[in-house]
Amino acid sequence: MNFIHIYLESMETTYATKEDGGNADENLLPYLTQLTKDSISFSQNEKIGGARVLTGTGWTTGGIVASTSGLPLIFSLKHKFCKNKVPFMPNVNTLGDTLEKDGYNRVFMIGSDATFGGRRSYFDQHGHYDIQDTVSLKEEGVLDKDYHEFWGFEDDKLFEFAKEKILSLSKSSKPFDFEMLTVDTHHPYGYQSKNCKNVFKESLSNSIYHTDENLKDFMEWLKKQDFYKDTVIVIQGDHTSMAAEYIHDTYSSNYDRRVWNAFIHSRVKPKKEKNRDFTTMDFYPTILTALGYKIKGDKLGLGTNLFGDKPTLTEEIDANRVDKEIKRNSTFYRRLM
Repeated sequence: MNFIHIYLESMETTYATKEDGGNADENLLPYLTQLTKDSISFSQNEKIGGARVLTGTGWTTGGIVASTSGLPLIFSLKHKFCKNKVPFMPNVNTLGDTLEKDGYNRVFMIGSDATFGGRRSYFDQHGHYDIQDTVSLKEEGVLDKDYHEFWGFEDDKLFEFAKEKILSLSKSSKPFDFEMLTVDTHHPYGYQSKNCKNVFKESLSNSIYHTDENLKDFMEWLKKQDFYKDTVIVIQGDHTSMAAEYIHDTYSSNYDRRVWNAFIHSRVKPKKEKNRDFTTMDFYPTILTALGYKIKGDKLGLGTNLFGDKPTLTEEIDANRVDKEIKRNSTFYRRLM
């Protein structure tokens, strides 16, 4: 199976309507909501829900590392491995390592400089991905050398570039792993492109709504491609939003904020009810299982395969205690990093 992994910046279940399990009075995500209902989506209840965010997984690189290695990233943005060529988790086997070993062509595409937060180091060292970011796309002449919008370039361009790259990958006899990360819903106010409709009073709400429109266009395009039926698609938030003012002013303070997820064309179905208590670290073995891999013991890193019947860490142990343990100093963890 091919694999398309779509990280939607700061996409949390709060943005679903109250009727659908979120906390929004307005329908910010009509397409993603219906797509999620039509797909496999793990939740803590009968409605739309998702993954807990624990220490070390609440920022973009941490969220990516959690969902592709089963481990938290308990280091700051100033850590030495945020620079190129510095070893980054050299003793850890990740999703990228596995798919590289099994012959996948691998691409990571984002609308900013991948060096920020150590993303370049991670995707280069774990899977040797073709990294498509502001730097490489300018070098290739896809973007003008002086082009800059928001963090680099807007999602309208990202989704179009993604289509071109995926079409190119699909022509190979090898399966592909295409990872992409959106940016327009980044805190504090998001980005509103010229195509972004002014539907809601909050600018970030409009960015969320436009992300939904972009996703719909992209998914409808994918459905028309010959390789669509042979492609596992996972859509998830990288973490919950850091737009503190927007969240505080717009949503209830006691809502249980979780990370959105949807699995399309999984090779397997859940053995248990889809209603689980889990974290973004559980996505790692779950994604591999969706692709058809068999995982001994259904556990990788601190993650548990949600398609299986083994309890996750936060089902076995209170989530607050798990979070407290993650914060403790660990010589073993530092050796892995």
